[in-house]
Amino acid sequence: MLRLPKFVFQFFYGLYEEVQFRLYYGPVFHRFLNHTYKYYSELPWQLKIKFLRLVRDHVEYFEFVPRQKMKLTRAMKAIICSAASQLVLFLPPESLTFFEKIIVYPDYYNSKLTHKIHKGEVNPGFRLIVFSWKGIAERLKRTDDGLNLLLHEFAHALWLEHKLMQQEYTVLDRRWIKRFEELASIEMKNLQKNEPHFFRAYAFQNVEEFFAVAVENFFERPEKFYTQLPDLYDVLTRIFKQDPLSFVHNK
Repeated sequence: MLRLPKFVFQFFYGLYEEVQFRLYYGPVFHRFLNHTYKYYSELPWQLKIKFLRLVRDHVEYFEFVPRQKMKLTRAMKAIICSAASQLVLFLPPESLTFFEKIIVYPDYYNSKLTHKIHKGEVNPGFRLIVFSWKGIAERLKRTDDGLNLLLHEFAHALWLEHKLMQQEYTVLDRRWIKRFEELASIEMKNLQKNEPHFFRAYAFQNVEEFFAVAVENFFERPEKFYTQLPDLYDVLTRIFKQDPLSFVHNK
């Protein structure tokens, strides 16, 4: 039996994947997202192609586990993976590879970890991220209130991956994460003095929650965020290497 050299196999497999993307994944995911996912709709075309490839990669990489006899459609997977792609669009390719499984409940669920009702959570011990589809769907049509379950939980996942794997690979720039933590500490002290704040109170439980809420507002309310907290906003443009106000790639 004729065996092809490895480089020839890789060439033809790469060609197959490219044809599959152009004829199937690209058009299908574009149809799902173009009028559903605001961030994608507003991207320039060249970034839409990059974004769609990331969505395809995430859909193929994550093991999706629906709970309670839920039917998890390809469109639902694409929407979930769009939030992951949104965060890592300009980050290293290893980003979010620490987590392997995404569990989706149809409604809010009783967490086995906390024994409380949750909309979503991240479990680094089992390398999984959990969502309730109800919690996701509630926010899809509201893209300007700083509340986004998908962005919140994927932000938690990125933060944990950065902290857990920084000896193995780089996810987030340590210099800018340090600066973020410094600014977060200042803002937390302000709230303790009963001063009003742009972020909801939930952000002030700890720096991890502060980061997740900051990410929600960074992508959903960039104009107000920049006006209220320009230094913190600038740090997030450095961390994610993008500016939602202009879709500029900060290299």
